[in-house]
Amino acid sequence: MQLVTWNLNGLEDRHIDERTEAAMFQMLLGVPLEKAMLNDFKPNTPDIIVLQEVVERSYHAHILPHLQAAGFTVYPQQPSERSYFEVMATRLPVLDYSHEKFEYTDQGRELSVLKLENKLTIMTAHMESMKPGSSMRIEQAKLILDKMNQDNDPCIFAGDTNLRQSEWETLTPNVVVDAWQSSGSPKKHKITWQREKYKARYDRVWTKDIKITEFGVFGSNKIASLKEPSSDHRAIRLKFEL
Repeated sequence: MQLVTWNLNGLEDRHIDERTEAAMFQMLLGVPLEKAMLNDFKPNTPDIIVLQEVVERSYHAHILPHLQAAGFTVYPQQPSERSYFEVMATRLPVLDYSHEKFEYTDQGRELSVLKLENKLTIMTAHMESMKPGSSMRIEQAKLILDKMNQDNDPCIFAGDTNLRQSEWETLTPNVVVDAWQSSGSPKKHKITWQREKYKARYDRVWTKDIKITEFGVFGSNKIASLKEPSSDHRAIRLKFEL
């Protein structure tokens, strides 16, 4: 199976339609649209997609139409009342979908959970941002790790954690593992956020009782018509087995 997670930088209005459209093609096809137009191309469509920083405009105009056309069931089925929110989508049979506001948050952040019929739990969140949010995102991470550790089924959390390495080191994952670290910590797939000279590994995937077969980041390529990438975040593509 295959999962993709991506923070689409929906709070940036600049070229949001062109950026989101390019991101949707890249996620659903597995390559930028220009490469998909070459001969003998075969799409590499994931089974599960989780997105962060989605706004109503991009949800209606790009995300929902593309995902539904590709055979995905999309949650939430209507845009959230929040100004930006998370989206979960899958082509696998679903048992349940839920979302809850974190107890510790000044920015209205939530945890979304998808239960699949194949006994797999998927979670996503856009955790508290900026330096002042450090204590709150640590509490949010603790909650996620606790839920994963207590779940009887295999689990994957994928999202924008905003965690600094020093914050991650204060946590106790127990049986939960960091997918990048368990894949050998490949340097070329470490950075998931970049703005000018600043780089970080904010976007992370955590797993429990999952066999990871491939881990990689993508999405740093510039859109030809804009000369800029789809987002200041890079996407993560995870291939795995239960």
